Amino acid sequence: MKLPLRILFAVAALAVVSFNSSAQTYNYREKGYKGSFSLTDHYGVFVGIETSHGYMFDRHNYLGVGIGGFVFPNSSHPTFVDAFLDYQNYLRDKSSTPVLGIKTGFMHGFNYDENVNIKIRNAVFVEPNVGWSWGLKSGKGLTLGLGATMIIPVDDSRADKKVLPMPKLSFSFEF
Repeated sequence: MKLPLRILFAVAALAVVSFNSSAQTYNYREKGYKGSFSLTDHYGVFVGIETSHGYMFDRHNYLGVGIGGFVFPNSSHPTFVDAFLDYQNYLRDKSSTPVLGIKTGFMHGFNYDENVNIKIRNAVFVEPNVGWSWGLKSGKGLTLGLGATMIIPVDDSRADKKVLPMPKLSFSFEF
């Protein structure tokens, strides 16, 4: 099995464990441990999965770290993995609330090929996002989010070193 597939398999296994885990309290927005698992889509360009685990400081503020991976439907393009810091602010006390957030981190492309149009091997990214979170009766939550990932190459992978903006849709299960 190739390395990118192993990494995606490991993230998927972590997601299965996440679905069977529970936070320290009945409600995922109470103070204490919180985690999430997300399916992402950069509007058909590439699709992926992410997981984030961290701490709810109060009913409004979450800070965590996460990992993820995304692939292009066309297999000739690189497979990417990323590690990130994740902050979210739940704006209201109600179980259904708008959410503002920001992610920042590092991404690395595997199976990089000089002949493809996407010439990013290593990059940092910043992703402001907005969404809506719905609390479930089980104490878990669902969030639908829209982000704007700004990818900034950090090595010789792009001669022009331009910031690449990429819209992102995500659907998250929170526990």
